[in-house]
Amino acid sequence: MSWLHSILESVRELVPADLAAVLELENEDTLRVLEADGPLASQRVNHLRVDLRTRPALRAALSGSGPSVLDDAHLLHQEPDPYVDAVALPGDHSCLAAPLRAEGRLVGAMTLDLLQCGVFSSESLLRAVGAFARLAAMVIDERRNAERLSRDLASMAASAAELMPDGPTGAALVGRSRPWLEAVERLRLVAPAPTSVLILGETGSGKEQAARAIHQWSPRSARPFLAVNCSVLSGELVMAELFGHERGAFTGAERRRSGRFELADGGTLFLDEVAELPGGAQAMLLRVLQEGAFERLGGTRTLHVDVRVISATHRDLQAEVAAGRFREDLLFRLGAFPVSLPPLRERPGDVLLLAQHLMGLLRERLGMPELALSEKAIRILEDHAWPGNVRELANVLERAAILAGGGTIGGRHVELRGTTARVAEIPIALSDPPPEGYHLPEDLRPLERAQALVILKALQQSGGRLAGRGGAAESLGVPPSTLASTIKRLGLRRPRK
Repeated sequence: MSWLHSILESVRELVPADLAAVLELENEDTLRVLEADGPLASQRVNHLRVDLRTRPALRAALSGSGPSVLDDAHLLHQEPDPYVDAVALPGDHSCLAAPLRAEGRLVGAMTLDLLQCGVFSSESLLRAVGAFARLAAMVIDERRNAERLSRDLASMAASAAELMPDGPTGAALVGRSRPWLEAVERLRLVAPAPTSVLILGETGSGKEQAARAIHQWSPRSARPFLAVNCSVLSGELVMAELFGHERGAFTGAERRRSGRFELADGGTLFLDEVAELPGGAQAMLLRVLQEGAFERLGGTRTLHVDVRVISATHRDLQAEVAAGRFREDLLFRLGAFPVSLPPLRERPGDVLLLAQHLMGLLRERLGMPELALSEKAIRILEDHAWPGNVRELANVLERAAILAGGGTIGGRHVELRGTTARVAEIPIALSDPPPEGYHLPEDLRPLERAQALVILKALQQSGGRLAGRGGAAESLGVPPSTLASTIKRLGLRRPRK
């Protein structure tokens, strides 16, 4: 249920009305019904448009500051009722209209209609309707701001994002930060070659999306792309998954089965979390990379394939080699062209572009066409360190979309795990002055002022050092890049000399 519908239900609990509606001002002459409630509400009422040029009394009522009774407007001015095209209302009925204003701007109207005459005359009733009208105006204004932000972000994403060619996955590489664009450029450069690629990066940083991009930009794009997560397979399972097996090769092998290398012949095989492969599978993988040949598990016939291998891991493979868990010769083969994907916290400006892209996918997948982000939600997303990278961002947005009921995602809907800032360890009061030598902007909101005071006190304690051991970022438990961007956003200055 939308906020506007809840407001109308609450109005009707206090004020008798056969039809209660909230309308948005589309332009200076047109109102459009957003929500309607009551016995006379119908599909014909929903999204009905009202022409103010033929309704001077209604226009005059909306120029005021509070609710106005319009019981006789249609009789005295020969003015049609706003809902004449959708509802059969008698000539003499009770009618009330309240302007919806946000920061002095007219954004819409709330109307109440009752078949009984002379009901809307009580001052207490008018005050109650006025209070609900202010709530409705806030909802409409917040929604408009969210829609404007969504349009701006969509424009940014369209002009600045790197989007993959259309493919069956609909995957996309979105970002415009320098570290991300440098990584994407390496993907583009290696894509046309048959070279093996090793994609390095933290969990959730988009390694499979990068592998799909390489495949779709390569001459193999018309051939299969198959992905295997090596971390969920072990022993015979991983051997059978990669290389196939003959009937009777092991218990449960009731028929011959082709492995991923056979199925990907002519195309690309993506081995995610390749560091998790057991020793036997590493040896067979090395042979395929060297000779393009292998045997099915339990078989003797040598099979030949032409497969490009792209692998990925979040582990330090050099350390795995030193520990004896990974073959050095296999590392040389897999890592012919390494590409490191930066974590999301080191991609300034990309969070909002990614959020907009993911919101578009959620609108379609969850059937939420009006899903949008509020300014407060955007500030929260920007300030988070994102230890789980893009995958965490996607999960946070999906939860928020559900909590918001498909409407505007507010700050209260954004649930973050493991918030890294430890601001409670630095006691502050909003009335505190900034530390000596530091400047605190005067136009900060209360929450921003609290955040700014914590940061400035942490900087004071660290002697002005932002990063490194003993720096403000370490004491607050946030990455230096996140703290630097927050300092810039809040307009904080270094100490005066």
